[in-house]
Amino acid sequence: MDIYCFGDSITRGENDHVHGGWADRLKRLCMERFAERAGEEICVFNLGIGGETTASLRKRFLPELDARLDPDSRGLVLLAYGANDAAEVGGRSLVVVDQYTEHLAACIDAAAGRKNRVLLLNVTPIADSIDGVANARGRVRRNASIGDYNRALERLARERSAGLVDVHSAFMSRGHDSLFVADGVHPNSAGHALIFELVCKELSRISVLG
Repeated sequence: MDIYCFGDSITRGENDHVHGGWADRLKRLCMERFAERAGEEICVFNLGIGGETTASLRKRFLPELDARLDPDSRGLVLLAYGANDAAEVGGRSLVVVDQYTEHLAACIDAAAGRKNRVLLLNVTPIADSIDGVANARGRVRRNASIGDYNRALERLARERSAGLVDVHSAFMSRGHDSLFVADGVHPNSAGHALIFELVCKELSRISVLG
């Protein structure tokens, strides 16, 4: 089985300079398990791009997937989006909620059409200190808006029978302000470790990791 991790800079692993983020941790785990047990090889592809929204994802999704797809094996597609879609410039989100779900739905359908399972990760919160505050690029993020995107994601997961990893609730319950680097958006090493833990738990539940 292959695992394809699509996402933004959080998936890419920005600011986790030691371990490379949650997706690279997953890749290392699968490589270690194969080397030690010589069982089924699980190849993990980190396809995160910094700053990406679902609008950009939709354009590259099939070319990226088809270039790596093993036609003889059912794969697992992980989609982790929303932190950039929900960002506001001039009072408007970069990708409004309806378009966000439309883009993701198209990718879910395309993945399912190639016999892949899909697992969604919802949007991590932001640090309270930057809630509603414009950054150097003039972008504003709000925890209330992130909640709107996460609720839309829950509905989409139900409608498309996709899995959903609730990283947002886990961050909130652990004291989310302590899980970010100074910009208040990107998880630090502890934050990435938490996302990795939640993803592995779900992969074990659905029998991807034995």
